[in-house]
Amino acid sequence: MASRSSRRKLCILIVDDDPDIREATCDAIASWKCAALAAASGQEALDILDHRCVDVVLCDVMMPGIDGAETLRQIKQRVPELPVIMMSAMMTPDLRRHLCAMGAQSCLAKPMGRKDLALALFPWCFPGASEA
Repeated sequence: MASRSSRRKLCILIVDDDPDIREATCDAIASWKCAALAAASGQEALDILDHRCVDVVLCDVMMPGIDGAETLRQIKQRVPELPVIMMSAMMTPDLRRHLCAMGAQSCLAKPMGRKDLALALFPWCFPGASEA
């Protein structure tokens, strides 16, 4: 993965089998002047990562085929430094600990609002915002 250049938009990959969540998340990310890529499955996300440079991955946990935990494991094998934020409607403290132990940067409970998403993505979408 190439490092982020000040000349290109931050690129965030959204991985979720629910098309409504993918679309709403992409819309929010675009409103922050970031680029958004969407994948409907873990395998599609891995295929995208083979060909595209992304800065952050937002990944659902419960998906058919390759689930989110396995997708996270494979992402961390391929690109260990790539930040991955996991999302789930079934987020529990135990699941959060498990996913973070696997290498997730953080975890979000769904449904999530724009504020929750912004807070999770703050270090990447708004770098330097806290510097005065």
